[in-house]
Amino acid sequence: MRIAFRRPSGTLPRALSALLGAAALLCLAPAAQAQWKWMSRSGVVQYSDQPPPPDTPNRDILARPTPNSVQQPLPPASGASAGAAAAVRAGMAKAKAQQEQQRKAQEQAHELQAQVQAQQRAQLCEQARQQLQNLDSGRRIRQAGANGQLDYLDSAQIQAQRQQALAAMQSSCY
Repeated sequence: MRIAFRRPSGTLPRALSALLGAAALLCLAPAAQAQWKWMSRSGVVQYSDQPPPPDTPNRDILARPTPNSVQQPLPPASGASAGAAAAVRAGMAKAKAQQEQQRKAQEQAHELQAQVQAQQRAQLCEQARQQLQNLDSGRRIRQAGANGQLDYLDSAQIQAQRQQALAAMQSSCY
């Protein structure tokens, strides 16, 4: 058995389907603002993104926004609350300035550490070059032995030290 559906044509069905699609998306979207729910003095349930009036008893507040919801803007500054808001802003500015100072100090410490490491590499490079120059000079080379006496190096020992000097140059001279 085969069932055939006839597709309606015209602009009205297209507009209607677009409208239904938009309505479905709006129903599925989460609330963008924090929602308050309270019972007014007249017994009517009120919904708002603003908190209830200050004289509303706690027992009449039916729902409060969750901590993860969007934060409400600070109320307009007046009297004592203006001083408190200014103090909070000043404290936040001071904390931000301290964080910036710490970040700059860390950057300076890293730069100084990099400079020290570069100087150490340059010294190691120069020492390795001098040692290689001495080894390649053709002169006899003496070195203190295990007993503290100076012994002349043979060609195998010179070659081993030459390899060590070349390895030191490769790691520190670039």
